[in-house]
Amino acid sequence: MPLKSALIAVWLILALAAGSWAAAPAAGIGDSDQSWTLVLDALDKQGQIMRGRLEAFKARRDLEIAASRAELEHLLRDRARLALWQATASDPWEIRTVMAGLARLRRDVDHLSQRPQQAWTALEQNVALIESFRDKLDDITRREVPERFRDNLAPTRKQLADLGTEIATLRDSLADETTPLRELGEQLKEAESNLQSSLAPAWKAYYTDANPSLFSGSYLRFLGEDIEDWLLWSNLCLELLRTPAMLDMAAQGAGVGVVAALVVMGLALAVRRLGARHGLSARAQASFVRAGACAAGGVGFMVLAQYAPFFLFTLLISVSETLYAAALVHLSRLALRDRDLRRPAVLWPTWRLFALGLLLEAGRYPESVTGPAMAVVLLFAARGFLRRHRATPKDLPLERAITAILAYALPPLAVCSLLGLPQTAILCASGLFYVTLALRFAALTVRFLASLEVERAHGRPPLYIGILTGAGFPFFFMAFLFLFLWLLSNQYGGENVFLEVLNTETRIDSVGISLQKLVLLLLGFYVTRAVIALSAAFIADIAGRRRAVERGAKSTLLRVSTYFWWGLYAVFSLSVLGLSLTSIAVVAGGLSVGIGFGLQTTVNNFVSGLILLFGRSIQAGDTIQIGEGEGVVKEVNIRNTEVLTRENATVFVPNSELVSGRIVNWSHKDPSVRRDINIGVAYGSDTDKVRELLLAAAGQCPAVLENPAPAVLHWDFGPSTLDFKLRVWLADVNNAVSSLSMIRTAIDRLFREAGIEIAFPQTDLHLRTAPALEHLAAPHFAETARLLAAVSSRLDALEQRLAGRPARLGDEPDKGTMP
Repeated sequence: MPLKSALIAVWLILALAAGSWAAAPAAGIGDSDQSWTLVLDALDKQGQIMRGRLEAFKARRDLEIAASRAELEHLLRDRARLALWQATASDPWEIRTVMAGLARLRRDVDHLSQRPQQAWTALEQNVALIESFRDKLDDITRREVPERFRDNLAPTRKQLADLGTEIATLRDSLADETTPLRELGEQLKEAESNLQSSLAPAWKAYYTDANPSLFSGSYLRFLGEDIEDWLLWSNLCLELLRTPAMLDMAAQGAGVGVVAALVVMGLALAVRRLGARHGLSARAQASFVRAGACAAGGVGFMVLAQYAPFFLFTLLISVSETLYAAALVHLSRLALRDRDLRRPAVLWPTWRLFALGLLLEAGRYPESVTGPAMAVVLLFAARGFLRRHRATPKDLPLERAITAILAYALPPLAVCSLLGLPQTAILCASGLFYVTLALRFAALTVRFLASLEVERAHGRPPLYIGILTGAGFPFFFMAFLFLFLWLLSNQYGGENVFLEVLNTETRIDSVGISLQKLVLLLLGFYVTRAVIALSAAFIADIAGRRRAVERGAKSTLLRVSTYFWWGLYAVFSLSVLGLSLTSIAVVAGGLSVGIGFGLQTTVNNFVSGLILLFGRSIQAGDTIQIGEGEGVVKEVNIRNTEVLTRENATVFVPNSELVSGRIVNWSHKDPSVRRDINIGVAYGSDTDKVRELLLAAAGQCPAVLENPAPAVLHWDFGPSTLDFKLRVWLADVNNAVSSLSMIRTAIDRLFREAGIEIAFPQTDLHLRTAPALEHLAAPHFAETARLLAAVSSRLDALEQRLAGRPARLGDEPDKGTMP
């Protein structure tokens, strides 16, 4: 029978015996030897069971103590090895390696510390059973026990006392076992804290302290020392790796890493199959599989780094990061067009620079060798990017900008690497890779959202698509850039360096400026834009559902909501920058003086704009007349109102003039308008027929309202015409000119068909003779006749002479004669 079942059976026997003893008469209890024998046997059996459980617990504890001591000795050896490594760590990469080893050692200590805690929990369960047994024994003893059975209870009491002594001893041993583990854990935490505090300064010194350059006289000596140190470090790592314990750790990590990589690859293949069912192209499927393979490799190396020897942690994590970056590059090519895929890639060369630099850093290769090598690689890469820039079409401005930046930014980094700062050049090259990657992902995100809007143009697109699209390219670029910079900080120094850079603050009086605050301001700016887009969609939805909403109320609400949200953003910006209310009050007091003098007109226009928005005397879409001009109101701004004239000219009218001046609004409450057409017909025309034709012409125009109905008025008797006036009501004042033109065309056609003459003013001029004028002009007429006769005779003589002789080539007419 299992131990738990036996205890339950014993407790049932005791309960039955105690129940029968309590239910029987008092006189019968003392005489019932059988009942007391049953109770004492049950007590003895329970004592034996508890003794057996305690002995089994002690046996297990002996084995656990032996195993814990062996593991503790192993942990102490690892701690001594890490302490030696920590004492010789000279750069942040070695500090990071030691921190990884300390973190793993602390996890092992925490895991080992759980064993005494579990043993303590099991021991307390035994103590609870013993205390319950003692309470039951005391309860039985307080009753009337026959004398012949009292002596039989003494061994049970002694057994309970011995169990209590042994439990106290076990408690002391558990406390003694926990003490060294707790002390070791505290030491590890303190060491980690010290290394963490020294890591950021170490990274700063690492990227700012220059090594002897290739052109310095001490370069050869530094090269020999650098290679010697690297060989010493490599041999130490190889010796540690050859130990059985390290080999077992590496083998275990490799197995777990392979399993994790296979799981990730299986998920990638499953997603690829799902995409194929939904119409994903073969090219996109291939890119996704490549990205999944790179991600699987990254996961495998990351898991291996958690199990492998601590001195391989940085190298394995760096390999994992390069594979993750390759997966991101593959994902960035999913949405590229075919013509983009046919051109040379831009991200892959930058990824190669990033991977090369990261592996050179993580492998702890001699900086005197990596400097010139990295400079040569950067120069060749700059040459390649310059060729790509020249080959990129001008209709791809983003690609041209990326290639131009890389082509002109890499040569200075090569010079920096030659001058003894290869680590700084590698850091900047990695930053350029992440900037390029952020630009590509931001462009793809904006393009994807735009395609969603185009696909759903005929339907109602989801609200989140409009909000995300309204955020724009800069928002997505900054979001991806900070995400990738956070990843970069994990590779080069950890999150603490990134957070320290974010929190570094520059104060100007009471205003504090830091990168974190700038990020908050930028985030608040785009959140405000998104909220404004959300408010605009909400207002447009209400205006679309409720036709009773006045025209122009929508634009007014949009404008007011925009002012409100930007005002909140301004208050938020002031609070982020740390401006106090006192400072704002002082600035406002100074501005009030400026407003009173130089900004009076601006403030007047601003207040007038608010009056126009809330009073709605002039709204967007109204047709107004200002002086001799007429136009349509496009927008009421803070300072002025935009009016589009009939000639398609934009007139900016100050708001103060619209508030204080006399403005004619043709469509304030009702866009309909009355127009008159004047027609004059000849005297004698049939006036009833004229009236009928004019009404028919008005009926042929669809813009003419039926109510009020068109009317024809015989207006006047003109000097040469019968004057009529056709009065019509048009539906929209904006179409009044074209509607009147249509009506006039119809009038002309109908009148010509009916034979009705549209009269026009005519004047007759009668000319008569004057005798006095004829007498005065007679001498002049006679002289003119004589001259004409002389000319005629000479012409006749010349003609006769020319006819009498043949003409020769080159003959010239006689001088003094007319040709």
